[in-house]
Amino acid sequence: MSKVVDIRKFRVTRDERTHRPGECAHRHIKLDRHGGIVTCGNCGAALSAFWALEMLSEQYASALANIARLDQRLTQANDLIAALSAALDDRQTIQKSTLMSDVPTLD
Repeated sequence: MSKVVDIRKFRVTRDERTHRPGECAHRHIKLDRHGGIVTCGNCGAALSAFWALEMLSEQYASALANIARLDQRLTQANDLIAALSAALDDRQTIQKSTLMSDVPTLD
């Protein structure tokens, strides 16, 4: 019976977590480079490295989408400023020409 493992070699430890699932979003990740452990800096929960990588990649994708949206709004604002500036220049040109035509000439 070599496939039988003596249960006395195992120890069971109780879950001593200070947090409860759903109470913390785990947004403050701490990495232990020596032990390869990922923990939450807020509640101390041990996190799956895959979960942490997935969460960070989702945050990165969200940040890139936000940058793209802001870049589009900046382009629209620049186009609007250019159009308003051109309209103001046209208006000032019309006003100057109107004022010049009203001035009597010495003929």
